[in-house]
Amino acid sequence: MSESSLTESYNKVKLSNFASLGLDTPSTAKAFVDVGNAFGYYTRIARAKVAAWKSRVSRGLLIDDFGASATDLRQMVLQGYDSDTLAAAGLPLVADYRVNMRSSLQAFVENGITDVFSGLLQNLEKKILKRFNAALLKTMNDPAESVMNSNAATVRRETFAFEKSVETYAVPSLGLNKDKAIREFSAKLNDALLAFPDSPAAKIKRTQQTKKVVSKNKKPGQRSVDLGLDLVAMLRPDGFGSLQGFCGYQLGGNSFTFGVHNDADDPQVIAQFGGVRPPLLRVQPKLRVDVEV
Repeated sequence: MSESSLTESYNKVKLSNFASLGLDTPSTAKAFVDVGNAFGYYTRIARAKVAAWKSRVSRGLLIDDFGASATDLRQMVLQGYDSDTLAAAGLPLVADYRVNMRSSLQAFVENGITDVFSGLLQNLEKKILKRFNAALLKTMNDPAESVMNSNAATVRRETFAFEKSVETYAVPSLGLNKDKAIREFSAKLNDALLAFPDSPAAKIKRTQQTKKVVSKNKKPGQRSVDLGLDLVAMLRPDGFGSLQGFCGYQLGGNSFTFGVHNDADDPQVIAQFGGVRPPLLRVQPKLRVDVEV
């Protein structure tokens, strides 16, 4: 028995005044201590496991089959506590204390699992978005039709990869499901596709390509000024994100990307726009000027 458990048990005994009522003082005191010890023991088990998970997440790593492991931890801790304190359930003076300690233990475990789940989603999003942008960068100078088909295939592939991973992270008993996470990530993937033409990596590659073409065609000492227009348009009708599609066209130094995503009613999208619905049509023109003297 720990010193803190004994002290708390003594205080419970003193405040309850059950000795004057002729109740079994030693049995009740022991029940208080057993509850306190069980709470401390299973709290330490949960804290160690959650701390190990959080350490991996803080380093940007993922946890395979987190959902199953988290479900097992929660079940083991709560069932173990219930079993070790079962005798206290039959003592009226200890029963409420037992229930309160169980609620604290449950909240500790579930809050830790929820924090790790959120961190895993962030790490997974970063990993897939990085891979997604690398794939877009690799094919950006291909023919327009090829780029359009490649981008659409990349969106489908990465959405599926995210969904399969999140399935292994889900903890349904805590409401940590995949549906909301998939909707939010789908919106981020679409935003990344629309923002890609103006990303630093795309600008650098486009500049390098332009310089390569100009250096082949330009005579020694010749000056040049090249203009290019990047036009990105996004149509967002009513809906919750069940429909999406993109197309693109590139002509010389000019490019046009058009997307459709029916997510105007999605609460996550509305929150991104400050609590108001997104505009039905959003057009972002970008003018590029390359000057060589």
